[in-house]
Amino acid sequence: MMSDWITELRIKSLLLSLTNCSVGCALGCYYGIVSLYTIIASVLIVTTGVLLQILSNFADDYGDALKEADGPNRLGPIRAVMIGSISLTQLRKAMGTVTVAATICGILAIYMCLGSNLQALAWFAFLGVFAILAAIFYTIGFAYGYKGFGDIAVFIFFGLAAVIGSQLLVLGASGQPVDVFPDSIYLACAIGIHSVMILHVSAMRDINEDRLNGKKTVAARLGHRLSGIYLVTMFVVSALLSLGACLTSHKLWECSILVIALIPLLASTYRAFIHCEDGSKVAKERKFSLIGCAIHNIAWIIILIVDFWVYY
Repeated sequence: MMSDWITELRIKSLLLSLTNCSVGCALGCYYGIVSLYTIIASVLIVTTGVLLQILSNFADDYGDALKEADGPNRLGPIRAVMIGSISLTQLRKAMGTVTVAATICGILAIYMCLGSNLQALAWFAFLGVFAILAAIFYTIGFAYGYKGFGDIAVFIFFGLAAVIGSQLLVLGASGQPVDVFPDSIYLACAIGIHSVMILHVSAMRDINEDRLNGKKTVAARLGHRLSGIYLVTMFVVSALLSLGACLTSHKLWECSILVIALIPLLASTYRAFIHCEDGSKVAKERKFSLIGCAIHNIAWIIILIVDFWVYY
């Protein structure tokens, strides 16, 4: 039973929210103050982000199982709820538990960072509620993920909200003026696109199955070849944005760190592109795309640490 829940959590996928939010917190510490207080606030922020992704994972599987959207020809991992090891009722209760946990962590983080700023507090509370609803209704109810709007939601919540939102909160915890900087915007967009790339690789893997089951993802709409081109385009744009963030607010030599860090994601993108019509081969690249995105994020955290302690 425990192994079923571990499978349902999609542990490897949580690397995305963990590192995305960590980059945002690192930016907040870079432009703010590093203290025990801001570190605790950062831990709460990252924990909230991870819990929201767990909720999204649960809701995704719940909606797919409820609609019987995943057939026997599915190339992705077999989830416990698909084979009945975890019932829909159990998964629904788990979603409720994770929602409560994410709400508590989120409220604590927001209060620690913005407790005296009622207007900002209200905005972030609204964003938190919206994030929870977006996670739940990805494949449930309106099921916007089935209609091709998943890319937009992932870009907003895993990119803009995870990076810029986390940075603003940590700045608030530092007692600094809440502001957005050029590198934050570029980096949030780059990381958002990276997150969309991971979703898109999964969708490329399941194009044939999704078309049979009425899932109109971006990949299902584009088809195999155009989906591959779309993936390559996203990599190029995201790489330019990431390098642009470094050139705008950091040191030129640090771009070499990013170039090296982007190689794993480049390799995975290339393999997914050349095998775009073979779902079984594309399926293997999701893991490597995820690792590539995490390596890029860790490289940025290293750059921010070096800049803070050496140049700032």
